[in-house]
Amino acid sequence: EMMTDEVRERRFAPFVRLEVNADMDPDLVILLRNRLKLTSADVYPIRGPLDIGAMLELPVEFGMDSSLTFSHWAPMTHLRLNEMKAKTDIFKIIRRGDILVHHPYHSFATSTQALLEAAAVDPKVVAIKATLYRTNSDSPVIKALIAAANNGVQVAVLVELKARFDEARNVGFATRLESAGCNVAYGLVGLKIHCKTTLVVRQEEETLRAYCHIGTGNYNP
Repeated sequence: EMMTDEVRERRFAPFVRLEVNADMDPDLVILLRNRLKLTSADVYPIRGPLDIGAMLELPVEFGMDSSLTFSHWAPMTHLRLNEMKAKTDIFKIIRRGDILVHHPYHSFATSTQALLEAAAVDPKVVAIKATLYRTNSDSPVIKALIAAANNGVQVAVLVELKARFDEARNVGFATRLESAGCNVAYGLVGLKIHCKTTLVVRQEEETLRAYCHIGTGNYNP
């Protein structure tokens, strides 16, 4: 609730920076500065576009020679994971030894994502525990965790709400996880949880076996 309130209040927070065109009328700059309660040190004259990011939305066809552009990159499936015939085969493959995948060269969909999706539908999986720092709004990771909870798996997720500029998104998918029956924790006071880990607990014969994913990158496809 506190983070939700903070995100909401951000829209009404004091201004801290004013970017203006370098050729703007000085009187107009002073008027804006005074209205926004800024000092001259907070004003940044810019020569060029003020919002370069907006240019990404322009439907421009540059017509560049193909020799000057990068060819489309298609990640490859890790050689050991190529052996999978069914989703749950991934557990058998991991039992034979650790697998090191290097994204984006190795496919996220056929490795990390495949592990979570297999855990979501495997009747032998009893629990999934994960830490989430950043991920997409329509992330297959979130979908897999929700599917697992719907299938009766005990799902516990630690969501770090203090991911800069992604606070609102994280609050959103944390709410979706809670609505699906996942146990959600919202970080720890005084600490920022930045790790990316997932633990899958599976009932195998007479024992429980744990499968763990440890990553340095966010859970983004």
